[in-house]
Amino acid sequence: MAKIPRLSELNIEDDVLRGVFYGRVMDYINDPESPYMSVTIRPNEEYRPDLVSYRVYGTVELRWLVGLMCAISDEAEPLPVGESFKFPDSLWIRQAMRQFLDDMGL
Repeated sequence: MAKIPRLSELNIEDDVLRGVFYGRVMDYINDPESPYMSVTIRPNEEYRPDLVSYRVYGTVELRWLVGLMCAISDEAEPLPVGESFKFPDSLWIRQAMRQFLDDMGL
């Protein structure tokens, strides 16, 4: 059995708990006090959240976060080219996921 990457949302197996974690991420990014990166979707990334993840974070493991930030629920849907979105920095994501997994006993 393949090991799940550390930053994969699949580390949270339960769909409901994963939704709770997504809510925490959205609460953070929508807080006017939270630092964020502004990311504009490029034409070659329209169907490639993995490319956006790699460009922004240096890893494809956070492609799920690209979908979340762009309000895309299916990776087969196109990303909105030319639009800019707020993204949390990778340190915050790592800490938030670690804390969530610990809090939930996962």
